Amino acid sequence: MLTTIGGLTVGSLAGCSSDGGETTENDYPEYTDVPQSAEEYLSSTSNFDGTGVDRTDAEEVSVTVGARGNGSYWAFDPAVVAISPGTTVVWEWSGRGSAHNVASPGDREPLYSGPAVTSDNETYAYTFESSGTYRYVCEPHEIQGMKGAIVVV
Repeated sequence: MLTTIGGLTVGSLAGCSSDGGETTENDYPEYTDVPQSAEEYLSSTSNFDGTGVDRTDAEEVSVTVGARGNGSYWAFDPAVVAISPGTTVVWEWSGRGSAHNVASPGDREPLYSGPAVTSDNETYAYTFESSGTYRYVCEPHEIQGMKGAIVVV
């Protein structure tokens, strides 16, 4: 595990699996108020359609690292998530698309999962306390469009 916050483990993320009839990210309401800065940032990302996922009701949210997109498994899913302050986002590696990481662009704080890794059991968690738009990228696949954004409202 790259980072643990508050004892989070992959198994404790309720409602984020697509197995066994559980709720998936696609079952949540759309977030249509994506800031223009995020839309421009994600314009080269094939799995961003101008909307995001509204998870402002959640304490924990999961984002897949190495989802299908941008010509291979070079995407974050969902590409945009709206959350409330105090929400923890957990990025979960799929093990697909070679080595990935999560980093704020240009070495800016606050996001950095560490060097890129290939795994299907790695996670990185970060709790967002302040409102704003947080952009992130997979450094090895930025040129392919592997980018995402968290909107804290």
